[in-house]
Amino acid sequence: MLGVIVSLLALTAGVWAYPSGAPATACLDMTPQHGPSEQTSTPSYELVVSNDTYAGGDEIEVTLRRTGNSAQFRGFFIQARTPGSTDAQGQFTTVDSGTTQTVNCGSVANSQNGVTHTGRSDKTTVTVTWTAPANRVGHIQFRATVVETEAVFWVSEVKSAYVQDPTAGPLPTQATSSGQDIGVTSSGCGSTKGCYQAPTNCAPPACDYFSSWQTSGNSVLFEVSGTSNGFVAVGISDDNMMGSDDIYECVYDSDTGSTTVFSTWSPGKTRPERDSTQGGISAISGSYVNGVVSCKFTRAINDAAAGRRKRQSEKVNNGRFYNLRDNYYVLMSKGSTSGNTISYHATNRVVSSSKVDFQSNTQVTGAGSPDIVKAHGSLMMIAWICTASVGVLMARFFKHLWPEDTLCKEKVWFAIHRAMMITTVVLTIIAFILIMTYNNWLWAFHAGAHAIVGIIVVILALINPLMALARPHPDQPKRFIFNWAHWGVGTVARILGVVAIFLGMDLAALDLPPAATFIMVGWVIWHALAEIVLEIHNCSTSSKAGRAEEMEMDNAAGDTKSKPLRGGNYSGGHNIRKGILGLYVFGMLGFLIALLVYVGLN
Repeated sequence: MLGVIVSLLALTAGVWAYPSGAPATACLDMTPQHGPSEQTSTPSYELVVSNDTYAGGDEIEVTLRRTGNSAQFRGFFIQARTPGSTDAQGQFTTVDSGTTQTVNCGSVANSQNGVTHTGRSDKTTVTVTWTAPANRVGHIQFRATVVETEAVFWVSEVKSAYVQDPTAGPLPTQATSSGQDIGVTSSGCGSTKGCYQAPTNCAPPACDYFSSWQTSGNSVLFEVSGTSNGFVAVGISDDNMMGSDDIYECVYDSDTGSTTVFSTWSPGKTRPERDSTQGGISAISGSYVNGVVSCKFTRAINDAAAGRRKRQSEKVNNGRFYNLRDNYYVLMSKGSTSGNTISYHATNRVVSSSKVDFQSNTQVTGAGSPDIVKAHGSLMMIAWICTASVGVLMARFFKHLWPEDTLCKEKVWFAIHRAMMITTVVLTIIAFILIMTYNNWLWAFHAGAHAIVGIIVVILALINPLMALARPHPDQPKRFIFNWAHWGVGTVARILGVVAIFLGMDLAALDLPPAATFIMVGWVIWHALAEIVLEIHNCSTSSKAGRAEEMEMDNAAGDTKSKPLRGGNYSGGHNIRKGILGLYVFGMLGFLIALLVYVGLN
């Protein structure tokens, strides 16, 4: 429903913990802090107003009363709000100070913009006087929470008819039921309507982001859809950055089960400011089905009157209204909601590659992934496909190939292993810093399992070198504990690193094509084959004692206290093993380069 979808204070505890009325701390979210759940039945109470329109400074009588012979009530809390806003408007005056008192909501002292009870006495009716703000703020609706007993109360269902602002345009439009799919489709994209789709050429409901526009006369029909449990928004912008944008939020309110559209203006990185007049939009419908939020609405191409009305009293956009005969970038974002209030969307946003002609039927492509996201993905791929794999193979299968040779005063295998694993850790840390910087150091909820697995990989990547620095000497009886711990942490990190890459490839911020996933699968198979072949070769050329030493981490070539590898019973095959390594590295680099090319070109 397009209108006030506000969760009001459940006074379950308010009547009992606050018998003298609702506290000011209940003003903003107006949700119960504890106690039983609210009633879902139709309340037997109503809010009646003395006027159906208002002007600045007008006084209106507001009466909360029971209907018929329903039960009496003990507690209540009333506010006046504009559609889509959580700000209490106007000022209340009590008629009977013995039963009612005002509440100061917000930061303004003595605002008196809420009214509540003074005690637990039973009531059948309460009347108060509301004075409108000096400057009109749009259509007003009164909402009340009503409490009969500690366990019986209603929230958000007791509401008045709208008190109209004659300068604010049409009343909010009722949206369709959120359980009925309104049928947003990609059919006609490029022929009868223009479209933006991410991933490219996707079809709802499989799109992360979808918007379409179809001009008819002096209006444009917009369709918006995306995978989200909260909201999907489309923005019209003169540049490809957030700020000074005309935005339309398609919001699923889990508290009420409704889906609707809010006309908003984005000043920048602060929360978009909603327009109580719904400047220039109409014919709104919305749905939420199986994790997909969808909306349709009609927007005037250039409604000068709507532009003047658009929150002019609060100077939002200074009354401007973008003329869709001009070209603009299309921005889309999505995220979670609390009631009908949207969350901050640090990274879950996309933008068209160029400005859009809304009079055309062009299929618009995305601007591609941000360079910082590409860098993050590329570094992680290099770390966990290349350097980690080579480092592990050297430690597992190549300890005996250069028994007399050293590299940087270390045994060859150890020098290569250490260099590869240090590189892996450094690349992982840099990639982590890059993506956290992109996210403004906020948790990326939209990234789901990828973010969780990625954090685990970073932690494990840091733990293993720290364990290596603190490892006991090979002659120590507890050395085997380190060997198994080092192997176990490293193995889990490698597996999860690959899993994180797979999960990241499906995110809209990177938006890689399916071919990239097949390349990644090809590398996994290539690596598995290499390990199997090396293991078979290892078993056929070494003694049982030699294989037992594969877990050991002897290090410095010049360390006379370090025991030598005892697995000396190798029957040769060193050149074969080197050839397998060379072939593996050649194939691995081919897969890696192909993936990096996809990332770079995306």
